[in-house]
This record gives sequence, structure tokens and C-alpha cells, in this order.
Amino acid sequence: MKTYFKIALTLLISLMISCSDDDNSGDNISNQILQGQVFGNDFTALGGKAFDSGEDISVNITNIAADCESSVLDYDLEISTYVRPEVGVYEGINVIFNKDGEPPYNYLGATVEVTSLTDNEITVKIKADSSSDKTIEGTFTVPYCQ
Repeated sequence: MKTYFKIALTLLISLMISCSDDDNSGDNISNQILQGQVFGNDFTALGGKAFDSGEDISVNITNIAADCESSVLDYDLEISTYVRPEVGVYEGINVIFNKDGEPPYNYLGATVEVTSLTDNEITVKIKADSSSDKTIEGTFTVPYCQ
């Protein structure tokens, strides 16, 4: 009986390992321009900036033309997140939905992929689907302001 239990346990473990989740590739994030809903408002990324924030990079994306000269405090609608300063896919990332006059909304279950990072810019793919009025998906490049 012990032999059957060991064989069954071994088969179960093998099955669990072979069926591991492949969602952490970032391939399931659309290549379209970053767009969606921010507090129920249509959002299409047009500008933003990224800058060092300790060991991470703060990425701030807005629906207006903005760059290193603009202040993130001037953005009416904004998506922001923090990423490691390296190319890769990161799951369970906090994406913050911001609207002027509203408290920020933190969505802790997002997937963020850094697809490119240079001294001058960073390209990210983001998928954050919190609710129908707070959802964002796509890719966008912002200047890296150091």
C-alpha cells in the first residue's frame, strides 16, 4: 500500500510541475498603445516620465503631452507604477490609478513588463484590470529623466 501511495504522490507532483503557469511571459499583454479607463474616463497614453526612486524606477504615464519638464502633479489622469531598472516581466505589481480630485486607487494584481530601458527612455507594457472603470492595457514609452 505504501508503494502505491508513493507512486501516486510522485505522479501528482510530476503533473503539478508539468502544468505550471506560463502567464509570466508578458505575451498576454497587448502591443497596442496603452489605453483603457481611469476612474471611468477614457484614457490613451500621450506622455509622461520616469525617474529614479530609490532602487526602482517610478513610471508615470498621462493622457496629455508631457515629458521630463512637466510635473506629475499637473496630470489630471495618470497611471503610475514602480519597476526594477531591468528588462523583465513582473507580476503582482502595484499600478496606481490617479485622477485629480480623487484619492489614488492602488491595484496590486497588475502585470508590468519592461521591454526596453536606455539612459533616455523606458518602454513598459502594462495590464491592470481592476474594474470596468479602472482598467488599462498596452505599451508605452516615456522619457527616463535622470
